[in-house]
Amino acid sequence: MLTSFIRKVLIGAAFLTGITGISYASDTWPTRPVTLVVPFGAGGITDVTARTVAKLLQEELGQPVIVENRPGAGGNIAAGLVARAKPDGYTLMVITNGMVAVNPLINKELNYNALKDFTYISMIANTPLVLVVSAKSPIRDLRSLIAQARQQRESVSFASSGLGTSIHQVLASLQQATDTTFLHVPHKSGAEAANALLSDAVQSTAVETVVVGPFIEAGRMRPLGVTSSQRVPKFPSIPTVAEQLGKEFDVGSISGLIAPKNTPAPVIKRLEDAMAKALKGEGMQNLFAQGSQPMPVGAEAFQGRMRQEVAKWKDLFGDR
Repeated sequence: MLTSFIRKVLIGAAFLTGITGISYASDTWPTRPVTLVVPFGAGGITDVTARTVAKLLQEELGQPVIVENRPGAGGNIAAGLVARAKPDGYTLMVITNGMVAVNPLINKELNYNALKDFTYISMIANTPLVLVVSAKSPIRDLRSLIAQARQQRESVSFASSGLGTSIHQVLASLQQATDTTFLHVPHKSGAEAANALLSDAVQSTAVETVVVGPFIEAGRMRPLGVTSSQRVPKFPSIPTVAEQLGKEFDVGSISGLIAPKNTPAPVIKRLEDAMAKALKGEGMQNLFAQGSQPMPVGAEAFQGRMRQEVAKWKDLFGDR
């Protein structure tokens, strides 16, 4: 009987210790640096956005937020690593709509499930892209680009930031809308795609407004159209692709913050609250002024939008 009593006391003590430990961990998190994984190379919109968010989150959380670039395979390498990371809140990632909605359609051997392996925290921004050619190009407008592409299959090269990314989405949408086939040249980031155009390695690309804006303003790139449904306030003179084609065309790079699944709910709530404050910070306001668009905050809005993206891109990429 004594042995039974001791066993019950020990079990009760362990239970109470567990509760205390969870409460303590939740109340004090984070107690060390947090890693924010970027699934693309430096200089692209996801990297720029992540570094802006990292600085603001660091101010809110009181611990360093270290950005770690893990480019490759359209974000799949980073996503696989984060999906398998310890769910303690110390490993986060900025994910994009392409990684959620397009990658599963074009790669049947992914090592992650975007809708099951992560906990969604909050969207960050939606950044439209600008379809561009070199300022030295004989192509003057979208009509002449399409005309040249129609002359011969893959006669016009187009740089992207990798399969499934927002630039690839622009390419696929443009090809479908105009019955053309460009020569797709993937890179690891939008910055690399832009550099490929500037070095005359490719003839065209589409890069997020925040990244490509300075090159347009410096006269080094010629804009042919923005990919959002409405003109961008930062570049009001650039017409939309949709108004030039006379049909629906709306592509943007939607970014958001995620954690591995089973990350403790109190930690997620702390991050969600921190993001709500961070998105009002000066750094994010600067990105919004350069062409990025604010998105609804919170996990519920994030999950809902990603489901919409899955349905949207299934029609274009689902038959692959």
